[in-house]
Amino acid sequence: NNNKDSINYIEPDFINEYNNINDKNNIDIEPRKYINKMTLKGKDKNDKNDKIVSLIQLESGDIATGSYNSQVRIWDIKTGQCILSFHELGNVLCLLEFKPDQLLAGTSENNIGLWYLNEIKKKTKYDNHPPDSVFNFLNHTLYVNCLVKYNDKWFASASNDTTIIMWDYFKREQVFELQSNKSILSLIKLNDGKLCSGGEDLTIKIWDVNNRTCIKTLLGHEKWIRCLCQLSDGTLLSGGDDENIKIWTNYDFDCIGTLSGHNHAVRTICQIDNKYFASGSFDNRIIIWDIQDMKYCSELKGHSSNVICIIKLKDNRLCSCSTDGTVKIWE
Repeated sequence: NNNKDSINYIEPDFINEYNNINDKNNIDIEPRKYINKMTLKGKDKNDKNDKIVSLIQLESGDIATGSYNSQVRIWDIKTGQCILSFHELGNVLCLLEFKPDQLLAGTSENNIGLWYLNEIKKKTKYDNHPPDSVFNFLNHTLYVNCLVKYNDKWFASASNDTTIIMWDYFKREQVFELQSNKSILSLIKLNDGKLCSGGEDLTIKIWDVNNRTCIKTLLGHEKWIRCLCQLSDGTLLSGGDDENIKIWTNYDFDCIGTLSGHNHAVRTICQIDNKYFASGSFDNRIIIWDIQDMKYCSELKGHSSNVICIIKLKDNRLCSCSTDGTVKIWE
């Protein structure tokens, strides 16, 4: 994933000022002050491979995490306790709950494993050996980095093998494949139903699922693109190894600005509400940004290693995971 020989790296000029995209006479909006209220940590504190690299909230309200040590855990966020754990082959790089209690896990073993959580709970109630995965989606040939639910029948996966595969969840088969140039590191579904990907080729691609073609390619980042987020107003945000967040207009996707505040790769972006979004980085920090004026507001410190994912919980708290082996809940 970090093989710099596979790409022409260009060191960008560092941007010292935050671009104020919409000058509102510099009206200051007081950002919500988040405090780390709970830290979740696995039992084996000496396991150096227990680096949490995937995080989602389940329909039940619990959260699921995946780690480099092959472990998937389900956590009760009210008590902070791990209530279920099982192993998948390889690093668990991404998670998706397609239906309630039906969890997909994408791994470094090129696999997407399907697990029925209720069945695991029943079995582990009587013995300490969870059942194997129900099914494995196996058409990828390299790491599976992203999983996205497309509709009630299909989900999409993106991989280092340069492809996006659309799967029929119920038929357990591939529907079609989209081909990119290099490894795909980020994938989201846009508000209008198109797919959007970013990766090692330094481009963001917009894919028309109906025609199964790339209809637009966005240029601007100078290193790998690690994360994408579409805000509720349609604005697209992207972050990457060039340490910057790019802002792209809705529909036309013209780049209208760059936010600089992190001093390492931007790995995750999450909208908080209509006023703020958060970004997490390999610099161990979470930065809160003002959406209206597109400017730096504040930052959250607490993780001691790379911040890999930030999500907004149903109760409006923030939740983040890190390669320091912890999940932190901020409120």
